[in-house]
Amino acid sequence: MTFSCPTSTYITYFMQIFKSRKISFIPQWIASIGVMLLFMQLGFITGCVSPMLAKLTGPNSPIALNQEEASWMASLVNIGRFCGAIVGSLVTVHFGTKNAILATSIPIALGWLGIAIAESVEILYIARLLSGVGAGMAFSCFPSYLGEIAMPEVRGALVSLATCGGPTGLLLGSIISNYLSIGVSACVYLTFCIWLMALFLYLPESPHHLIKIGNRKKAEMSINWYRSGKGTQEELESLEKFMASEKTITFINRLREFKNSDVRKITYHVMILFTFMQICGLNSIVFYLEIIMRRAKNSRAAEIVIFINICATIGALFSMLLIDRCGRRFLLLTSSIGVTISMFSMMSYFFIIDVDLDVTNLQWLPIASMISFMFFFFIGLNSVPSTVSSEIIPSNVKCIVSCLGSLTAGIIAFLSSKSYQPLVNFVGEAYMFLIYGLFALSVIPYVLFAMPETKGKSLREIQDELTKK
Repeated sequence: MTFSCPTSTYITYFMQIFKSRKISFIPQWIASIGVMLLFMQLGFITGCVSPMLAKLTGPNSPIALNQEEASWMASLVNIGRFCGAIVGSLVTVHFGTKNAILATSIPIALGWLGIAIAESVEILYIARLLSGVGAGMAFSCFPSYLGEIAMPEVRGALVSLATCGGPTGLLLGSIISNYLSIGVSACVYLTFCIWLMALFLYLPESPHHLIKIGNRKKAEMSINWYRSGKGTQEELESLEKFMASEKTITFINRLREFKNSDVRKITYHVMILFTFMQICGLNSIVFYLEIIMRRAKNSRAAEIVIFINICATIGALFSMLLIDRCGRRFLLLTSSIGVTISMFSMMSYFFIIDVDLDVTNLQWLPIASMISFMFFFFIGLNSVPSTVSSEIIPSNVKCIVSCLGSLTAGIIAFLSSKSYQPLVNFVGEAYMFLIYGLFALSVIPYVLFAMPETKGKSLREIQDELTKK
């Protein structure tokens, strides 16, 4: 398979989109940019940790943390995700997907405010828990929002654009928290959060929720806005017929849907995808990246972390370009192979250190390995689970399955980040990277033999294929 120059391909791809529907996709891109701002917040929450822990565990720390306290500060955000996943699903059901995203920004903003005013480790813990609640809510509601407002032609690109906010936030977080004090950097992140709130106050609610609550006039206005006035009546009538059947389904009936083997199969796919997203070591590596570079005997760890995060952003941009051209399975397969090689390279480097060999001429290896890891992770493992989840979950169980996916991601992320330092102390860095490499390797057979391909298909076509209709 051959590709032309990425830049020219990127331009050609979007020119074809605008020619096919002129400007009808522009409101959907605006909405996706809003979700990207949300993901930037998640990137800030993750990206600020590495330089923040370096400062808090250093000699001139404003709030002195030992290794155990630093480990809890890194991992508490994932405990907050448990609660956030449930809250996000409930808010989505009762108030709509757009309002759920707006509500997500509240605990995130409170988290930044807590870090800005923190004078004790307890306040830092509470702030990180609140940030985690916001992260859990985000993963419960954003796939439904984009799935409801996006056209099939650009659905994958919209989700990829949104998830580009994650590595962008990682990059900015590593820069801002490295060069500014902890309090000032938290205020900067809070400013971005206020911009997020302002945009979602402007965006209309999803027409699905408006039809659900019986507000036909606003639903028509919402469809008219998201589709730039094209095909409004046809989509409104189709949506009304669809939602009429949904209104008769109670929560108990939705739970009974899980007796259906097809629904359980889809749920397993979602949980497996989010498990793969977390078990490859992303949280541990991002949280401890500066410390890892120092242990790799690199004297310019802080600057290298910034450069590595730049490569993560480039990987996310490639994902946005390729996901609707090459397909979800191809990107996830490429991503898992790249991550596997990167982890085995890091393992080899730390084995060399462990046997006391000279690594002066190998200083490039951990840098290249981490660049490769971040690039390949964000080209597939970061975006594909969210994209596929937004497409394969049936609407009648969407909130429940999204909640289960978010809970799964939170549990695995917590276990991964909290176990990192104890396991490094017990078995060493080399074996930790070996474990992450084996986990990444396990993604390959799943992609080859079990994962569905959803590229370019309508939500109805995807559901029919998964249920063998």
